[in-house]
Amino acid sequence: MLFMTRSADDMVERLRQVEAEISDLRCEQAVLINELDKINVAGRDGHRSINEWLSAELDVSRASATELVFAGRHLPKNRPINFRLAEGRITFDRAVGLLRLADAGADPSTMEHAESLDLATLGRVTAQQRRVTRRDEREVAAERFVSVQPNLDGSAWRLSGLLGAVDGRIVEAALSERADRMRMLPDGDLATRGQRQADALASIARDSLDGGSDAAGSPGGRVTVLVDLDEANGTGGEEGCRVRYGPRVGPTVLEELLCTGAVQIVGLSGGRPVVTSDAARIIPPAVRSFVAHRDGGCTIAGCTSRYRLGPHHIVPRCEGGTHDPENLTTLCWFHHHVAIHEMGMRIDAGSPPLRRRLTRAPIGPDPP
Repeated sequence: MLFMTRSADDMVERLRQVEAEISDLRCEQAVLINELDKINVAGRDGHRSINEWLSAELDVSRASATELVFAGRHLPKNRPINFRLAEGRITFDRAVGLLRLADAGADPSTMEHAESLDLATLGRVTAQQRRVTRRDEREVAAERFVSVQPNLDGSAWRLSGLLGAVDGRIVEAALSERADRMRMLPDGDLATRGQRQADALASIARDSLDGGSDAAGSPGGRVTVLVDLDEANGTGGEEGCRVRYGPRVGPTVLEELLCTGAVQIVGLSGGRPVVTSDAARIIPPAVRSFVAHRDGGCTIAGCTSRYRLGPHHIVPRCEGGTHDPENLTTLCWFHHHVAIHEMGMRIDAGSPPLRRRLTRAPIGPDPP
């Protein structure tokens, strides 16, 4: 309620003050990092670089650690920028941008012109100035990494990394080429570039595990899911719904497991199993073959993708849907995995069998 009594101008001014305070603290950090770098504190703790040590020590991203290390090493070499940062006349991010431009060999007129540029343009000007040396290339090679970090319960994952020029360009080209195959959604919405690249990365990884992009939607294996009945019934419990040896999952993931593989449900009460279902049967091979032959490809209207074609239950298994061919339709990976099981869309049961439409289903209550 305190902020509701302030005007927008007051809040903007306070926002600027906070940023100035942050920049002042970052400047102090840079000085400390420079001194610790001189005594090789990273090597003492067994880390291979000051960047790696700092990321772990401060619990910050590798990108933030890299910026701090760069500032710590270069601020003492550029007194004008150092003084302006220390006096609060520029932010820490602008100081780092100007230091990188100076380090790239920019002449005084370019440095003066850079004062009027926004940070994104300043970065582009720096890239145009920079001459890559063998030492630069070897430093990037030594610092290369890909980090895959789950959150605390494993329900979401964050990826970050650093690659050299050629490898980075190859990865970008591969993601872009695959992302361009990811169609817009049936209602005309276009997924963002970032969303399509995330889908592309997941599909490339799936190809690697399954032996190539021609893998035709092979059925999943048996999966055991443990459900805390006390929590479901509102009488306590904290386990929720978990895959055996895996993370917690929600109803969306459970629906996809039921659609694509054999799932055994184990009910827990007081942390002990009290009921166990037989493994839900996967779609019989003969039925899969018949449905594939009948449909001839993805049945979503206008879709020509043949990537990972596989059967999908029109009425979901969790709602009583069966493996009867009339309840199955063939979908490509994007429409099956992304549009339906990730975005929650549903097949319009009244649409023509070979020109299926997708509708956006409202997000209802989670099943018990």
